[in-house]
Amino acid sequence: MKIFLISGTAGSGKGEVAKLIKEFYIYKLESSVITEYSKYLKSFAKELTDWDGNPNTKPRKYLQELGDQIRSIDNMYLVNRMLDDLQIYKELTDNVIIADVRMIQEIEQIKLNYDEVYAIHVINQFGESKLTLEEQLHETETTLEDYNEFDYILVNDSLDKLKDKAFKYLEGIK
Repeated sequence: MKIFLISGTAGSGKGEVAKLIKEFYIYKLESSVITEYSKYLKSFAKELTDWDGNPNTKPRKYLQELGDQIRSIDNMYLVNRMLDDLQIYKELTDNVIIADVRMIQEIEQIKLNYDEVYAIHVINQFGESKLTLEEQLHETETTLEDYNEFDYILVNDSLDKLKDKAFKYLEGIK
């Protein structure tokens, strides 16, 4: 099983890259699943608030604070849940794409436990952030700025170029 860890700030194109990876492997007749660390936070948020799960009304500040609170109780909570999920996914799919990596341990622990792991960092240099300044400065937006262990850095400058770059990188993976 190949595992793709997609990181980047809000609005960088992580979700689009995840979809492109899945599309690439459809052509290779391999099954893929797109998942997120934040699915656990979003589930809690839907239960604890009146949020309906609509991404257009996502309570980002609340989700960031909820993540902070969970990490203060157990810094590895989200990572351990994903490691549990990966045990199931390895029986059911060829590729797992985690579309919202934000913290160093979310990369390092997966790499420690699996062999075919590819950390991809997406940068969108042209899109303006829709986040408040406070949200932009949150650790989930800044922690990976100085991380130097990515396998590939993908600049999101246009959808066509993004697809070409992603597919070219994926062609190099055996």
